Amino acid sequence: MSFSKTASEIRRGIWAIEHQTAVGYLPLVANILSGKKIQDTDFKKQEATRYVVDEDGNRVGKDSLSGGYPEGSVGVVEIVGPMIKYGNYYCWGADELVHMAKTFDEDPNIIGQIWKIDTGGGAVSAVAPYLDFLENKKKPVVGLADLCASAGIWVASATDVLIAENEINAAFGSIGVMSTFYTYEKYMKDLGIKEHVVYADQSSEKNKDYEEARKGNYKLLKERTLNPLAEKFQNDIKSYREGKIKENVHGILNGRMFYAREALNHGLIDSIGNMQDAIKTIRLQAAAREYNFQ
Repeated sequence: MSFSKTASEIRRGIWAIEHQTAVGYLPLVANILSGKKIQDTDFKKQEATRYVVDEDGNRVGKDSLSGGYPEGSVGVVEIVGPMIKYGNYYCWGADELVHMAKTFDEDPNIIGQIWKIDTGGGAVSAVAPYLDFLENKKKPVVGLADLCASAGIWVASATDVLIAENEINAAFGSIGVMSTFYTYEKYMKDLGIKEHVVYADQSSEKNKDYEEARKGNYKLLKERTLNPLAEKFQNDIKSYREGKIKENVHGILNGRMFYAREALNHGLIDSIGNMQDAIKTIRLQAAAREYNFQ
């Protein structure tokens, strides 16, 4: 599978990602940008990213006669690893996972779905497809999260209920935006290559923030790109967690991470539980919706 779309996301360089996650994937990023072939043993897409469970949490398949899932089933979509917009060999993309979620949302025998989230975030471009789905879905979606940082919490906060999967290492936050880009002037100079960039007289503002950032002047990049995105991120979190999030907690909207108990106390999540708790919540949400429609 081609990595061209992933490489494009990396080069665009606008990220909502937790620091340790970003550092852990630097070798992979380097391989993608260099065009180096990635071996199966390096990184591989996990397989069980979409499945269906019954009320006890047992996985179920489609009935061979009816061709459908048992009535009252719950769909599960796993959002694991770095979040990107377009899927590739090593990672599911928002395009693929949202398609799976839509399939569950349209299945008459599935009453709702659980998003199992374990991600330090990723490309900002990956966020919109999830939020668009959540805004237009017909059935409840419950987030069940372990690591839920940056782009991950941006998405998870828009689910109907957000549950921490455990009270040991589940963590939430890192609400913030960053940019990464690379300059190759010295490398190209050593090769005897000189770059010439010429803009039309009518294009004085074109790429100006980027050109200034290349020189080490980051003011325009912050003002025109990063700050508006960070403000949108913060406003979305405040909207999705309205009446719950304690905005006065130091760093809660500025990149700080919180373990599950603190996240619960500060209103970043709704409860601490497990898969069975998430299934019960889906059933309650589905029943409430059914009652309101009657």
